Amino acid sequence: MFRRTFIFILAIYFISGIQIFAFDRSSRLYALNEFNVKKNVAVLLRVNKCKGCYLANAKLSGMDLSYADLRNANLIGVTFIRATLVGANLRGAKLAGANFSGAQWVDGSICLVGSVGRCIKRQAE
Repeated sequence: MFRRTFIFILAIYFISGIQIFAFDRSSRLYALNEFNVKKNVAVLLRVNKCKGCYLANAKLSGMDLSYADLRNANLIGVTFIRATLVGANLRGAKLAGANFSGAQWVDGSICLVGSVGRCIKRQAE
């Protein structure tokens, strides 16, 4: 039964030209590189920008990311504890679950402990 089904699928594939199987290695490799967090962190640290890149769950604690361009980046679950983000561009970035405890925020203020998903700033006294 399996053999007949397989031959039938192959026949349809060759006769109709419908793409059932994707063997395009270049797009597959591109997709793998796109989601390679270690590689994306290395790029960020080297050129101080990583627009639209995937950094989910990266450990960036204590890093100086001043004026980094992280527009539209996936920063879900990233650890930014005591990192410096002064002047960083986070417009459109996904920040859900990102830990900013003790981080120096974009405007220079310090985020309180428990700042997850956003920077909780100290209230003026």
